[in-house]
Amino acid sequence: IFSISFLLGFGSSLCTAEMESSGRSLEEVLGSLPVQEGGRIKPFESFARENVLMITGKTSFEKTSAALLVWRWIAKPDFWAAKSFIPVSDSKLREQFSSDLVKNRIAPSLVTADMNFLNHVKTAQMKQEKKEPLSPLEKNSLELYHKARLFEEISRGNIPGFIPHPGEPSTAWIPLAGILSAEGEAILKAFFDEAYIQKVRNSLSYLLGRLGEEDPRLAVASAEFFQAALNELLISRDIVLDESALHRELLYLKLKPFRLAWFLYLISVLLLVFGVQKRRKIQWTSLSFYVAGFLMHTYGFILRILISGRPPVTNMYESVIWVAWGVVLFSLILWFVYKSSLIPTVAASVAVLALVIGDSLPTVLSQSISPLVPVLRSNFWLTIHVLTITLGYGAFLLNWGISHVLLYHLAFQPSKKQEIQNLTEFLYRALQIGIILLAAGTILGGVWAAYSWGRFWGWDPKETWALIALLAYLALLHGRTAGWLDSFGVAFYSALCFLTVLMAWYGVNFVLAAGLHSYGFGGGGVQYVLMIVLTDVALLSFFRMRYKIMHAKGDRH
Repeated sequence: IFSISFLLGFGSSLCTAEMESSGRSLEEVLGSLPVQEGGRIKPFESFARENVLMITGKTSFEKTSAALLVWRWIAKPDFWAAKSFIPVSDSKLREQFSSDLVKNRIAPSLVTADMNFLNHVKTAQMKQEKKEPLSPLEKNSLELYHKARLFEEISRGNIPGFIPHPGEPSTAWIPLAGILSAEGEAILKAFFDEAYIQKVRNSLSYLLGRLGEEDPRLAVASAEFFQAALNELLISRDIVLDESALHRELLYLKLKPFRLAWFLYLISVLLLVFGVQKRRKIQWTSLSFYVAGFLMHTYGFILRILISGRPPVTNMYESVIWVAWGVVLFSLILWFVYKSSLIPTVAASVAVLALVIGDSLPTVLSQSISPLVPVLRSNFWLTIHVLTITLGYGAFLLNWGISHVLLYHLAFQPSKKQEIQNLTEFLYRALQIGIILLAAGTILGGVWAAYSWGRFWGWDPKETWALIALLAYLALLHGRTAGWLDSFGVAFYSALCFLTVLMAWYGVNFVLAAGLHSYGFGGGGVQYVLMIVLTDVALLSFFRMRYKIMHAKGDRH
């Protein structure tokens, strides 16, 4: 009777409180809840986006935001378990299921119940335990199985954690399943007053009921009551969370600074291209957009640094946006020296390309912010080695962009002598910057290796390809100094040399996936990179053929 009276009174209070709601949307309230997962405290919005992307391959599903979608999974787990939303693009993978109903997407319950598929998964797991190589189909089977199990863990409330242990907020937090279960209640009673626990349990039950019914009239108010109940529980034991850090991460998620940066760069390059022969005012306007994009780009990095507490270059996504930042930084330095609008035009184009790639492939280039692995927990070495060597990649990426513009002029517009001369000078300066930074970064990497692993050099694949890239560019520089290469040769081989950087940067981590730098490994995207490489090689070959034809005509005349 007491419980019924309490719930009736609680429901009435929610109805009354809704009129005094803060005005936030349901997604904002649910997304702002602090949780712990993956070794760090984060807003629920971050957790939801990362895991919805992991499971569905999209950042949202059926026009429902990630935070609200995950809460609906928790409110109606059986309903969602029977709904097809996990992607199955591989036709051979679909053939492993007994059911003929498996199409491009599959229901989690079917993944975890189909014995034919589970037998394939078991075989793959046994091979994985024995460290035997897996076929692509076996890798896809394990990935699909893990997605279904991840959904199961989330929908059953086993992750993430919502309530920290008093005195040890860094340890694993108590999840929703623990809050509602008898075992979890017993654990909570050892730390918290029963009245606060009961309020959290009742507000959570009411919230799940409103979400299960999808009742928008009471959903926001019930979410706010659950949030308030959690806050009161923590305050009762003087547990203080860093609210500013949570708000900062929510701002980062909402602002999308790197997407905004490439948009500003794109406006800049369009204005520069179409305003070259027009009023000087248009060029200055385009440069203003360019600088604004760089400032937004920088602000995005500052936010990621403040959120993670480390330099943001520990995964492929972070290194891509950092290298793009390096491209713009060096272009601004060269523009300040030479005052040529050609430099920001090329740099903006390259930066847009890099940032769009980082923004468009979230399943390949994970945008999540994760804690450092033990070997990287030295911000001093991480900062000076990784930032230096990747800034070198930025200089070479700028050199790659300039080389293509120079090749175009030499092949199609050889009469523009002044522009060709300027581009040749810019190409050489970018080459010098890149070589200095790559050499310094490689040496610093050896010093860090001696500090961490007890040896300066061990011919690890990452080390080997960094050395190959350095030697390739040094050979190019010596060829230019010795007079063996003209402007076309330097530009042509500069573009080809970037393939060694691409191998050291992407190939070792995503293709070879071998060596002591295992903390940086990933998978996927090989087909996209291969397509880009082949397209670029074909374009370079076309420029070379065109250049030879132009020279042959010039010799005849």
